[in-house]
Amino acid sequence: MEGGIAARAGVIVLTVGASLLVGAAPAAAAARVVHPGESIQAAVDTAHPGDTVVVLPGTYHEAVCVTTDGLTLRGTKAVIKPPAQAPQTPCAFGPEGQIIGIALFGQVNFETGEVVDPLSDVTVSGFRVEDFDAFGIGMIGGKNVDIVNNTAVDNEEYGIVRFVSTGGTLKHNRATGSEEAGLYLGDSPHANASIVANTAWDNGQFGIFVRDSSHGSVVGNTSYGNCVGIIVLSTHPPADDWTVRKNVVRNNTKACPPSEEGPPVSGLGIFLAGASHSAVLANTVTGNRPTGPTLASGGIVVASTAPLGGNDPVGNLIKANRAHNNQPDLFYDGTGSGNVFVANSCETSIPDGLC
Repeated sequence: MEGGIAARAGVIVLTVGASLLVGAAPAAAAARVVHPGESIQAAVDTAHPGDTVVVLPGTYHEAVCVTTDGLTLRGTKAVIKPPAQAPQTPCAFGPEGQIIGIALFGQVNFETGEVVDPLSDVTVSGFRVEDFDAFGIGMIGGKNVDIVNNTAVDNEEYGIVRFVSTGGTLKHNRATGSEEAGLYLGDSPHANASIVANTAWDNGQFGIFVRDSSHGSVVGNTSYGNCVGIIVLSTHPPADDWTVRKNVVRNNTKACPPSEEGPPVSGLGIFLAGASHSAVLANTVTGNRPTGPTLASGGIVVASTAPLGGNDPVGNLIKANRAHNNQPDLFYDGTGSGNVFVANSCETSIPDGLC
């Protein structure tokens, strides 16, 4: 379950965001319009902070790199697919070129993990990004970046991802067919971010994946057809202070075999894996049942990752959820302390008495 920045030695920084209407831009800002057959990257390269780049309907075979603060990149039924040759851009991983559909890079010191100069106040919206070898949309080192109303399909690692970033939202996006996770937020001790009203389905392992990050919310999302619907995971750094509320998590029955990155998982709805001081509130969790070997299973699961190098769960509240037809509906491995299950609607639990 690793999949962090270190998974690719050449990664530097990506950031993405939501959309503003051209008419809503400040008077001093410019609107640049990209037509089919024209280059999105050329428009981005000539844009200034506060500008809006509007990409008209069509299919664009390119990889877009954004390093300008305050930019709004707005697609209108625009589809981005890989070019014949991955370009060498400031957002490239190395000799292989840029293999991210829309990459937003700040400046990060990878020896210390410090964000030296974040990419700030960027918005990306309205794109369908398909078939990239790494991520559909990727951000590292972002600040107050909004990624809104995009669709990521069949990208190899993650659909939409943000690393070492703070503030901003992932909102109203759709992600499917990713090898690891549809939506990913990782390595952000001060995330202060929201994951709101997205849909993640039929991904290789996770629908929505929060890893080694603290302070944020996962609200009103739908996740189905994955091995794990929503996971908040600590692999060593803490994963603290998350609110997981009013999500619909159903039929995550896919079986993921063990790998170098983690144990087998299947049939997990909402999984607090070594997470602490988090609240799982008023979610609807149904039909999450394993179809193969798994570390654990259940509609809502609270368990330790200490045996894997992570932490015991501490101070979590599981309240007012509707959990039915899971195997079991609620599961707690008994580790940690202060984990409370109260007022949930459910039939089965391990241990008995949680419902």
